[in-house]
Parts: sequence; structure tokens; C-alpha cells
Amino acid sequence: MRSNGVELILRTSDIENYKRHCDSAMFSQYIHDRLGLNMNLPIEVAACCNDTLAYTLYTWVDGVDADERIRNLHTPEQAVFGEKAGRLLKKIHGVKAPQNIMPWSTYFGLRLDEMIGRFRYTQVTFRGYKETIDFIDNNRTLLLNRPQTALHGDFRSGNLVLTKDDEYGVIDFGRWCWGDPYMDFQCIRHSCSAPFSRGQINGYFEGNIPPDFFALMSLYTAADTLRRICEAYRIGRKALDEAVAMAEKTAREYNNFESLIPSWY
Repeated sequence: MRSNGVELILRTSDIENYKRHCDSAMFSQYIHDRLGLNMNLPIEVAACCNDTLAYTLYTWVDGVDADERIRNLHTPEQAVFGEKAGRLLKKIHGVKAPQNIMPWSTYFGLRLDEMIGRFRYTQVTFRGYKETIDFIDNNRTLLLNRPQTALHGDFRSGNLVLTKDDEYGVIDFGRWCWGDPYMDFQCIRHSCSAPFSRGQINGYFEGNIPPDFFALMSLYTAADTLRRICEAYRIGRKALDEAVAMAEKTAREYNNFESLIPSWY
């Protein structure tokens, strides 16, 4: 939308999400104040439409869609932009979580229980769904004693923009939370290309990947496939078909989660 010639972002949802709007606005401002990122900043949070909707008005981030721009580059250039994205993500994860929050294994363990329950309720199946659920259930101990930091929640090339100087702006912190920094890799396969995704991992770790990383990324990726199916189930058939196709693609990439390193890496 435009206001007095200035482009802005308006995000709305049902009024029961008003607190989430407030929390997201505070989180975005906090991250900006700590890191100085080029990102959407909150202007106003309020209710409208006779208190049936909540909305947040954000500043606009100038630039071109990184997803489209990078997809059309040669493979080595895609990898370089992926490495730059990895370093940006590492910077976000430098913001530590408050000390008084719930241990990650407890918090995310409850989320997994809810997620698997919702998935089973839909009665949706896909090739590899049993192996996906078994992998999640058999690897929950990986969640123990994990550090917690600021998370973007949906970090991928589609939520990045490139300025005229080829610097990143990062948008859409709507799924933010405090948690295991490796969970921000759950959406990596939704970025524009495999070279970009490989570059993001390599840039994040500067080529020195910890031994537990791929196991945790696999766990979060498996959980994310179920979450996306549950969300798509509420939206409609087209969205559900796309989510199921992605879940099957993910299961193939991980050889039904017999492999911890996806085939695209």
C-alpha cells in the first residue's frame, strides 16, 4: 500500500492474533536496534473493523526479489549469494534468547506432539509419511541442551531482497520465535536453488560444519513437512496438493530419512 507516496506493508489477521502482532512488532524493533538490519520496521499495531481484525503497519524494504534475481544467475554466483545469506542468518542468531524461557527440548517436544496429532487428524498420507514420523519420534533426544537464539522462522531466498548494491534486506519476521538456531534451516529447501542452499550452509559455518548439524536440520525439515501439510489442509485442495508433493520430494531427498544429508547437498 501507499501513504503519501510512501510504500508500506499492511499485515492483518483475526483479532485473536492481536498479541502476536504486538509481539512481532516488538521483536522486529528489538532485532533492528541490536543489529541494524535492513528490514521491515513496525509503525503501528491496532485493531480495526469493529475489533474483528488486528493489523500491523510496517515500513517497506526497497530492493528486488532475491528469489527471482538469484535463480537466473550461474551456479557459482548463486552459491556466493547463498554464502552471503548464511552469514546474515548467523548474525541474526547472534541475538541470544532470554534466560527465563522454557528449555528447547520441552517446548519443541510439545510442538512436535501437537504437529503429529494435527497431521494424523487430517488423515492425509504421502509416500514416506510413516518414515518421516518415525524419524521424528526416534530422534527427539537431539533437542536436549540446545542453545536458543532469535529465529527468523522462515529464512529463505524468497524472504530476502537485494538492494542496488547487492546487499540483502530481510523481510517477513512473522514466524519469529526464540529457539534452536538450526531450526532456521528447516525452510532451506524452499529457496531458489540447490547451489544457493549449499552456499547458505557453507557460509553460515564458514566451511566447518558441526557433526550434529545435519541430523538436527533433518529433524526440523521432517517436522516442517508435516506443519505445511496441516496448514495447507485448512486452505484448500491446491495448497494441499503442493504441500504433499513437497513432502514426497523431501522424503526422496533424504531417502526416507535413512540419510541425514539431503541429496541436493
